[in-house]
This record gives sequence, C-alpha cells and structure tokens, in this order.
Amino acid sequence: MAPVTVFLDGAHIRSRPEYQKRPLDVVVVKIESSHMCRRFGLVQKGAQAPARQVRQDLKETGWDGESPIIAISGGEPALPNLVRYAVGGPVRHILDWWHISMRVKRVENAVRGLLQAKRFPGIPVLFGRPADQLRWYLWHGKIRAATTGLRWLKTDCERLCKDDPGVRDAAARVPARCREFDTYLANNMDSLTNHGRRYRNGLPISSARAEGCVDDIGNTRMGKRRRMRWSPKGADRVAVVQATVLDGRLTGKYPRITA
Repeated sequence: MAPVTVFLDGAHIRSRPEYQKRPLDVVVVKIESSHMCRRFGLVQKGAQAPARQVRQDLKETGWDGESPIIAISGGEPALPNLVRYAVGGPVRHILDWWHISMRVKRVENAVRGLLQAKRFPGIPVLFGRPADQLRWYLWHGKIRAATTGLRWLKTDCERLCKDDPGVRDAAARVPARCREFDTYLANNMDSLTNHGRRYRNGLPISSARAEGCVDDIGNTRMGKRRRMRWSPKGADRVAVVQATVLDGRLTGKYPRITA
C-alpha cells in the first residue's frame, strides 16, 4: 500500500479582543496520495471537530483507513498530533529539513563568531570541523555522531582561556546554541530520519508544499498586514472555503461569491 503524505504548516492571524489576546493559529495542510492531492485549512479553536475534518479529507484523497500515513512538519507537536487523532493510529512523522538546517546555521554562526574573535586562544580546527560536519551528519541520519559533536563543542568552549571579554562573550554563545539544538534533537528524536536517502529516492523531505499554501489560504484574506480581526469560528470558515476554492471543489456561482 502506497503511503499518503500529509504536509503541515501554520500561520498566525489577528484575533478579536473578546476571544483572546494571542493571535489565532491557522493550520494549513496539503494531502498527497498516489493519484490525488488536496489542500485544506482550519482553525482548531473554531472548528467543531478538527480531527474528524482531517479524517474526512484523507478519505476523499483515497486513503482506505489502513494505508500508512507520513506527516511532514516542523517541530511543533500539535501539527502531527492532529493527524494522529484523525487517523486513530500510528503516524510516521518526519521533521522538516529546513527547520533542522536553520538551527544548524545558528550553531555555525556562533562558532564562526568565536573563531573571528581577535584573541581566540584555541585551535580553530577543533571548533570549525565539528560545526562543519554537523549538517552532513544530520543529512545522512547519523544522529548520535551529531549529538556527540555538539557535546565536544560545549566541552572545548568550557576549556578555553576566557581572559579576553570578546572571547568570553563569543564562547558563551556556542554552548548556549549547542544546548538549545541538542534539546531540539532530543525532543524530536523519533521524527529524525536519513533525509539524504529520501532525497535521492525522490521522496519529500520538507513541508514546503504546505508552506506554499499558507499565503493562499491564510494570509490572502487574514494576514497580519490586513487590519481585520477574526473570531475563531469565522477564521475557520474562511480557511475552509479558501482551500475549497483553490482546489476547484466549488462550482457554479459559489467561486464568485467566495472569491
């Protein structure tokens, strides 16, 4: 049975003051099966039964209730959990490569700032090589090697002579970024995979297909740059209709009314 792939992303919109002070979260989803794809959006605080809605969309794309489901998203656990509730069973979640890459970049920038300090007292290769290898390890699914490299970076920073204030400040940033990234990997350990192998096999490794729908479903009518504020139920209805129009599932006079 061919797996059904679910790409997930989110957008923030302004809410009306009487509902909550924080922005509302619009969930944008693109479902792809072997013969069909479908987009939809929802606001969990406004939808009556968001999991049931996702399950219905999965069935309409050809999911038979038994085929494996692959969900691809960032590190926000609410997004894959929504698919798990809809399926009522196990879902394989894959962490979006772009989110991993951006966090690697934060570590690389911190190490680069340390190496560029005027009175850097260490051996550059001991710091530059682990940072350079970190992306390669994660791309090829070598998670243990990546976490070991992070720990060596932290240890080497602690051993540095930090008499110079510039070195001290730069050296403090590297362990902080490493701890942050190490925690991120630990929290998403079950969602890490060999992204390089998937890429070579022509399989998706990012949630970009859902991110491309965020503007069309969430930001076109409800983006932060617009001055409108929304209730949860109203925002949910607009997101559902926008996705339906984009997929061409409304015919006749309805596209003209909802455009």
